[in-house]
Amino acid sequence: MTFHSLFGDVPVRVRRLKSCPCQGASRQSFSTIFTNKNPVAPELSFLTAKLAALMPFGKAAAVLAELLPCASGTNAATVHNRTRRVGQRLEQQAQKDEKDDQALSSAPPAPAPAKEGVLGLDGAYVRSRHRRPEKNFEVIVGKALGEGGTAIRFAFPTNHPGAEALIRRALRRQGIDETTPLTVFSDGEAGLRELQRRVAPNATHILDWFHVAMRFEHLLNLAQGQPPPEPSALADMRAWSLDLIDRAKWALWNGQSWKTQAYLEDLCGWCHARRPETPRVLLQLGKAAQDLWGYLETNRDSLPNYGKRYRAGLPISTAFTESAVNEIVAKRMNKSQQMRWNRYTARAVLDGPGSCT
Repeated sequence: MTFHSLFGDVPVRVRRLKSCPCQGASRQSFSTIFTNKNPVAPELSFLTAKLAALMPFGKAAAVLAELLPCASGTNAATVHNRTRRVGQRLEQQAQKDEKDDQALSSAPPAPAPAKEGVLGLDGAYVRSRHRRPEKNFEVIVGKALGEGGTAIRFAFPTNHPGAEALIRRALRRQGIDETTPLTVFSDGEAGLRELQRRVAPNATHILDWFHVAMRFEHLLNLAQGQPPPEPSALADMRAWSLDLIDRAKWALWNGQSWKTQAYLEDLCGWCHARRPETPRVLLQLGKAAQDLWGYLETNRDSLPNYGKRYRAGLPISTAFTESAVNEIVAKRMNKSQQMRWNRYTARAVLDGPGSCT
């Protein structure tokens, strides 16, 4: 066999020992070398996975071939397979450690139990290698914040069977258990809310203010560009609609969601009022206001007093999670590298060297 190391390929003669029939062994013979199935040195696996987590597989293979004598025949597929194996091994090791901790009654859930915790969940899309049945698929990225500013990041594709265990593992590493007060931030997407309810049903969920503010900004842009029925009414109509949108946003910022409902209802009623000819942009404004209120109504249990939290120095958005999205998904898998993935490959990369702690 050939043993792959940082210093080149080493040919090795592998001896096989026969099993004694009296021992009842399932195999007739076994190899005397521990890397028989994967003859790659741990140092080479580490270096390959680290480069593959920072650049495309083809570029990582070119760098290895340029700098080291070990990679004369290394290509993108070799780097991909080694990186995937590293990710699978890390995931299996994490699951094994979790089972060992549960088996030991004296094992604490974390080095130091936390008084409170913060969890942020956000989604991103990566290009699918196989354009059928989907051109893109979603990757969920999260960050768990502990005391002292420590953070643990994780990522996984949607429909990942071990998603709940992965999130609970990250929370336990931050000292967060079932009795710890937990605040969860997300954009209110149904899949993220369902995942949050399964992992932490007693947590306090807060709707991300950034997504709410962007929807209000869309309303303001539509109100700015609305054409009036008569040119003389231009200033009054725009000023009235802009003032109404500002009032709705101010009320929501100060925890008065019932006032936001009233303002948006007035705006919808005015946009859909009977006219000889209703401009198209006015109908778009009414539909956007109706969609915004439906979005807020769906997440009405997640609308706190944002202004009070902001003045107290508490988080009000998933901005702390956006950095994890950029580092794990955007820069590595989608935005800069122009790579295509499938769910199986992305899962191994995200579970292993692709996600940082």
